[in-house]
Amino acid sequence: MSASQTLIAQTLPLPLRGNEPGSFAEDTLSRRLPGIARVLLDEPWHPQAQTRLQALVDDMPHGHLRPIQDPEAPDVSIWHTDLMPYLGQTWLEAPWFVAELYFFRRILEATGYFQPGPGQGVDPYRSQKAKGLSGVTGQLEQALTRLEPVDKPGDEALQERLVSLFHSVTWGNRADLSVWPAGGAKPQPTADSQREAQLLVDDAPAAAEFILMRRDSLSKVDFILDNIGLELAYDLLLADFLLSRGLAEQVRFHAKPFPTYVSDATIPDIRALVAHLSQADEPGVRGLGSRLNTCLENDRLHLQNSFFWTSPRPAWEMPPEMHQELASAGLLICKGDVNYRRWLGDRRWPFTTPIQQILSYRPARLLLMRVMKAEIVAGLQPGQPEMLYQADPTWQFDGRSGLIQFVP
Repeated sequence: MSASQTLIAQTLPLPLRGNEPGSFAEDTLSRRLPGIARVLLDEPWHPQAQTRLQALVDDMPHGHLRPIQDPEAPDVSIWHTDLMPYLGQTWLEAPWFVAELYFFRRILEATGYFQPGPGQGVDPYRSQKAKGLSGVTGQLEQALTRLEPVDKPGDEALQERLVSLFHSVTWGNRADLSVWPAGGAKPQPTADSQREAQLLVDDAPAAAEFILMRRDSLSKVDFILDNIGLELAYDLLLADFLLSRGLAEQVRFHAKPFPTYVSDATIPDIRALVAHLSQADEPGVRGLGSRLNTCLENDRLHLQNSFFWTSPRPAWEMPPEMHQELASAGLLICKGDVNYRRWLGDRRWPFTTPIQQILSYRPARLLLMRVMKAEIVAGLQPGQPEMLYQADPTWQFDGRSGLIQFVP
């Protein structure tokens, strides 16, 4: 562990837990997650999977965490180590981040994702993911129109379009099927002015300026992905913008190694969406899909995954080889609420703690984009949290606020 990591380890606040009455963590572990398992019970699973899913529902939230029972699964040794401190604790007593990741891993155990049989390799969320594609190409065509050349000097126009893209990419994070199922009601921004007003921190202009200043030396830009559907479509649009404008030589997408959090992106999900865009009715979207296919073929758009992103470990415990790899990126773009929570260890930092102070261990320049869906945030201005509570008591987790934080 480096000196900065040691410092963080010595000054950590307590992690969020579900045993805080009235908290969003308690609601998640008591209602939301069992509800996801109940939805899966309606799928045509084999009898053993049905029994295991029902047992998982019945166990929450007062049952006790036990080891993952998935012989020879590729990540079972990681879970054996990571769960050791929490075995015997209830779902509400264990840290929320641990319990939540554990729940989604238990889903795969229940359906037999890693075991020979009818559930092997079957994405439990396949039907929800398919519904999440509805309307994506139409919205993407509108976004492409907004990126068309404007009558301004070169860099000024590029910066303006990058800022607009960052905003779209951030608000795309509302498309989270673990919070708002496909077809269900979700908060929607109604205008660009409203979007900007809802950003608690907006470092998009600073991030865009940095990219343009470093265009000759940026080389690699890494994305730590979150959700599929519209969010992933905007991620692909941003990747295409960086590659086609010569702002990056290669974009690396870090995906989940298996289905988790209902709509988190896997490599097959990315390839399926690119194929979907390539066959779109809208000509601009078809062109985007064609360019992305070419970038996949020549490895300018590189896809990879790691079991670290589905483990319950905080980001400061990432493997040294991953830290070294991410350090080679000129910019690291991190998407979504769960990834944000991982960087902060899912701990209740004082809201006004400088984000640079917490993330002193980061391997590269970091751009965080997230819609608020959990009771954790840092880097706000003094007095800002109090005003937010007055305007919206559930601002931390109702998906109506977002943030873009650049840590250079």
